[in-house]
Amino acid sequence: MIGRTPLNRLCGQRRFAIYLLRLAEVFRHNDVKMSLLIFSSVLAVLFFWAVGAYNRLVVLRASVAKQFAAVDAQLLRVLVWMQGNLPASMRDMLSEMEEAALPEALLKNERDLNLLKILEDLSDSLDLARTQPLSVSAMQKVNQDRLSLAAWARTEVRAGQSGEATWFIEPLPYKFDRLKAQAWPLMDAYNQAAFKYNEAVNQFPASVLAKQVNFLPAQMLDNADLLA
Repeated sequence: MIGRTPLNRLCGQRRFAIYLLRLAEVFRHNDVKMSLLIFSSVLAVLFFWAVGAYNRLVVLRASVAKQFAAVDAQLLRVLVWMQGNLPASMRDMLSEMEEAALPEALLKNERDLNLLKILEDLSDSLDLARTQPLSVSAMQKVNQDRLSLAAWARTEVRAGQSGEATWFIEPLPYKFDRLKAQAWPLMDAYNQAAFKYNEAVNQFPASVLAKQVNFLPAQMLDNADLLA
């Protein structure tokens, strides 16, 4: 048997080195393919999650708008009822809110003048919130004007009880209380929907998506003293 010469050993080592390089190249290509596969899988998962999360936010957002529509309808009933029960002198001047156009007798009654301003403000704030049901500023204005009307009603009832002149006498306060009581469950349903939506909007990682699509938290309605 002929032994291996140094030249033969050198050729063998060279072939082995070439084999290792080729093997490394195969592994390198496989690593790239594996990395691309993993990256593609991650992108697919993120895409389907984003679609699902977005659809959930849209549904929750629509629920808030739907619940506010019910609140809006009830507050509009209160507004229309109040306008319909105004004394003739006030009802005729309801659309003329400039002080110079109001009769002198009405100008002397600060409470009645204040009521006309409140009714106009509440009508305007409901109109705005109707087009922007998730606007924080619009809903805050509804809260403010609604509670202003409640405060006016309480003042008039106390005035009548103390013997002061007022047209807001029974059965008007009783009917007013019944109308506002009908709004309580509607307000509660709206706040529950707003709470669920806000929870979803503020929860990571959905909060990142919400910011990208400009889904802002909804304003809760203050029902602690609902048209009280």
